[in-house]
Amino acid sequence: MVKNVISNSRLFLVAVVIALMVGCASTASVERAEQQAEQANQTAEQARQAAQEAADAARQAMEAARAAQQAADASQRCCDEAHEKLDRALERMQEK
Repeated sequence: MVKNVISNSRLFLVAVVIALMVGCASTASVERAEQQAEQANQTAEQARQAAQEAADAARQAMEAARAAQQAADASQRCCDEAHEKLDRALERMQEK
């Protein structure tokens, strides 16, 4: 999305330059075009910032998920060890 906004901004700027080169643009239309180009640049910057914030949030979520997985793995190992100990104790009791 950000690339599309930036690409559209660049296309718009190229169109403005072409219009100026052809001589079809009045001062008022040039000023409007400049304002629109500035707005497009601002929109592109806002989109870039939003994309960066989303990437940061995704990175934090991934770190939290990894930490949760590590805790779950440790808990499972503990349960497995306890289960093995109980099985061995039951086997010893049955042997007697």
